[in-house]
Order: sequence, then structure tokens, then C-alpha cells
Amino acid sequence: MKKCFYLTLILILVSLVACKKQETTKEPPKNFYTKYQNLVDLSKPLAFGDDNVIYIFAEDNNLKSVESSLNASLTRTIQIIIDEPYFTTEFKDGSEINDFTNYKNLIYCGTLDGKDRVSTFITSTLAPSYIDLVRKNGSEMFVVNNFYVRDQLIIYLIAKDATSLKNLVKERNEQIFNYYLDRYKQRLAYQVYFNEVIADDYFADLPFTIKIPVLYMVFKEDKPGHFLSFIYQPANPNSNLPDKYVSVYYESMPENQISEDWIYRTRQMLGKKYLDGDEIYDKKYTTEKVKIAEYDGLKMYGHWINKKLSGGVGGAFQSFAFWDAKTKTAYLVDNIIYAPNITYKLPYLLELEMVSQSITIK
Repeated sequence: MKKCFYLTLILILVSLVACKKQETTKEPPKNFYTKYQNLVDLSKPLAFGDDNVIYIFAEDNNLKSVESSLNASLTRTIQIIIDEPYFTTEFKDGSEINDFTNYKNLIYCGTLDGKDRVSTFITSTLAPSYIDLVRKNGSEMFVVNNFYVRDQLIIYLIAKDATSLKNLVKERNEQIFNYYLDRYKQRLAYQVYFNEVIADDYFADLPFTIKIPVLYMVFKEDKPGHFLSFIYQPANPNSNLPDKYVSVYYESMPENQISEDWIYRTRQMLGKKYLDGDEIYDKKYTTEKVKIAEYDGLKMYGHWINKKLSGGVGGAFQSFAFWDAKTKTAYLVDNIIYAPNITYKLPYLLELEMVSQSITIK
């Protein structure tokens, strides 16, 4: 009987020690930002094609009705250091339609009365209720996500005839562009946030938090000056990857005085004080209204330069400014790209925009 008692006691002690060891070796909780994790459908096959290339399918009169309008809208440019296009378009006919169903960005243009291959594909694949809606209204735009592959945006543009299709595209051009731009940004964010982010504890004594990937390091920190900056630098300095900066500055502001002039003055001050003399290049910049972290704010973007450095080193920047009414505080979230060997900076600015959008005011 005693043997059984001692054996049971030993087993209990072994179990307790094992549990204690498991507790002490347990990994700390990981910090992931999951806002974009449902963007893709992982049950579907991989998607092909670049994030910023859009394949447009149309034939005959339908092609003539949509080509110039869609192309002008989707390939619009933004001036950063040079003019950069948001998207590249490739027009395809119906003979290739089945070869591209597993690509990321697709637009199908057709008509109910069309005998061309694209129109036939649309009318044979769309649900009858959608076709009935087109008959009723004369034209419709349908948006489908992740239909054939895990990361996909398909837009169907269908009308009763070519003239109605032309009018539909003109009416919806801006909406079509914004659908693809939003998807492009979300894809960039999805890729960025595969990595863990700096824990919120780091921002415990600050009036904000922001989701910075752990691949970034602190670049400058001045709590009395209300400035905090992070930098990402590639492990291999010879790689064709940019240096990327995300900085946050805030100041007391009893009333909303956010303006182009305030952003310009503030950005110049920060460049001189914290960014080793960086400045906005010859006032060549653009300012526009923007939504930043659910606030109505302003965005300034363009070309920065550092005249102190040999040859006038420079790059691309963007600054987001907004005012928080509850705390009577103005914020400026600044992004910098330094990539002398990379022609197009826009993809990296869009990526940093999505990181900047993660700021939360306490």
C-alpha cells in the first residue's frame, strides 16, 4: 500500500515539475496587427500578376467604348520626384480570357447584345439575377473579391449596348480607380504586417500608439519635444531596397489650425532639428485633403533634399496632418523614402501610408 502511495506521490511531483517547466519556458505572446489578415482567401490557389497591373478584357465596339477612358483613369500619375503611374493596364481580347482567370486584377467589359467572346463569357458566368439587373437598369458594375484565386479583384462592367457601356465607364471611372487603389494599399499592408509589431507597452507614456513592424528600429526619440521616429534599413546596404522612416510629432493646439502652411513650417522644423537637415526641395510639393486614421486631415508629399550632404542627397516624403478635438492636439505623421537606386518611390510611399494609418490617439 505504501509503495502505491509513494509511487503516486512521485508521479504527482514529476507532473508538477513538468508543468512548472512548461510555464517558465512558455513563449511570450506575439504582437501582430491583424486588420488586414482577412484580405485574402487562403483556401484558394495562389494569384498571379503584379499588384499594380490591371488586365482589361473587351472586344470590338466595346473596346472602343472603354479603352481611352479606363486607360486614362487607371494610369494617372502622381508627381513625387518624377511623375509616377499608379497602375499599368494591359488590354486583352476574349481569346486569352481563360488564361488570366488566376490573375489579381481583372476588368471584364461587355454588353447583353454583344456577340463577342468577352460579352459571351460575362453573360454565361454571371448569376442570372445580375443579368436581370442589367436588363432592368441598362448598365451595372459588379465587384467580386477572391473568386478564382486567393487575392483577386474582378470588376464586371456590363450594359445593354456599347453606348450604355461607354456612359457607365465615364460615370464609374473614379470609383473603379479607387477600388483598385484601395486593394493595392491593402495588399501592401497585408505584406508589411506578416511581421510582428512593436508592443503597445512601448507607447505607454505617449498619447498615441502606432503599429510599427519589429523590423524597424528607433531612429530619434525626444519625449520632451514630442517627437518619435523609426527607421527600417535593409540588412544588405547594396540591395535594391529603400531606407524607410516613420515619424510622429504632436503639439498642443487649442483650435484646429491645420493648414498647408502649418505642415510646411512644421516639416521644415522637424527636418532641421531631427532629420539631419532634410528639407522640402524648393517648395516643390503637393497638398491635398485626406482621411488619416479616421480623421479629416491634409497630406503633403513631394521631394526632400539634404543640401549639407555631398551632391545634395534626397528622396521622397509624405506628411499626414490632423487635429484631435478631444485632446486639442495636432499630429504630423511623416514618411521618408531614401532609395537612390530605385526609380519609382510610389509603392513604398503607399506602404508607409498604411503604416501611418495605424496610429491611434488615446
